[in-house]
Amino acid sequence: MLKVTHDGVDWIDGDGDGPLGEIFCLTFVKGVDETEALTRLGGLPDTLRPRALEEADKALLSFEAAYTRYAFALNLGDWTVLIEPSGVRGSLEEPLAALSRGTEAVAVMRHDYADHAFRHAVDGTLVTGFDPSWPDVRWGSEPDRLLGQMRAVGLDLDLALDADDDEGAEAEDGGYDDDGSVPSAYVPALLLAGLITGAVPHPDALAGQLTSAEIAPWFSDAPPKESYSPTDPAMVAAIQAASPDVLRAVVAGETMRLASVLGLDGTPGLAEAVAAAGRGEPVTVSPESELGTHVRSWLWQARRAAGPPDESVAPVEMDAGEQNTGNLRNWFTIVLNAALWPEPHDAAGVALSALTDGPAELRDAAAEAAVLRALRGEA
Repeated sequence: MLKVTHDGVDWIDGDGDGPLGEIFCLTFVKGVDETEALTRLGGLPDTLRPRALEEADKALLSFEAAYTRYAFALNLGDWTVLIEPSGVRGSLEEPLAALSRGTEAVAVMRHDYADHAFRHAVDGTLVTGFDPSWPDVRWGSEPDRLLGQMRAVGLDLDLALDADDDEGAEAEDGGYDDDGSVPSAYVPALLLAGLITGAVPHPDALAGQLTSAEIAPWFSDAPPKESYSPTDPAMVAAIQAASPDVLRAVVAGETMRLASVLGLDGTPGLAEAVAAAGRGEPVTVSPESELGTHVRSWLWQARRAAGPPDESVAPVEMDAGEQNTGNLRNWFTIVLNAALWPEPHDAAGVALSALTDGPAELRDAAAEAAVLRALRGEA
């Protein structure tokens, strides 16, 4: 029997005065070391070094640091845990798929101003996911795989359902809130992670310096965000019906059109990378390459333009032109990332999103009509 107990995880509870505060994500990855785990999350190799958690907090609120996010890694034996102060990335389905590819990953997120999360993925597939506050609602390829362990850590599904059915009534043993949700649900969620992994981090291990890296998701193996996709039904239908070769050619052409509009088409390595992806060839842009260096600059500008992620921090006033440039380059990095993705049906919608739903500078009625004709084989 694994020796992870409530006493080993209750340090994450409280009013946010613990080492990780009110928002954090802990992601356990099996059989990889700290450097590999950080790289899978999008860690930049040339930023890899020991840091204290406080450095991440300061960078995230600093305009000069472009609100950079850092993640930390701690070896737990057979597993490595990634620690994201004020971060959520490991709990998102696409990054978790990349983290778990060829192995196994478990993520626990506390977010006092949104939803908490528990995710368990194996070899790129989400097996079980749920919000620990509402453990009766689960999804994934095997949503019921962990039911025994969930009950063992105190996530009593029957009790949650009873409280939900009898709205306003307190559960008999006081273990659930009036609305049927689990209070401090991230505590049993971390205990559940401990039952799977056999180890959880000790708070003392977080007091010193840990291996860490700046996180730039653009350079990870996670697929493009599906939240960026066309809203025009005609475009969606045309993308779904087009062949992979047609999609690749159309996406490559649209990417270079945007690059020309933004004056980025002369970026070293850009046209070659997009053309190779358009031919169906695998393309990897390393953070240290000439093109990768430019992408990092665009991401830096985009983060500054977006402002601090903490809404309680006043954004630094920027010149309107600089802010607009940052926003436009943010769109271009999204499109370029999708254009280089090897599976066109998974990424074409994202790659064409700027044409249909982006800023006015990136939209073009004639270009949109031409894209639709090409996708339909009418060009």
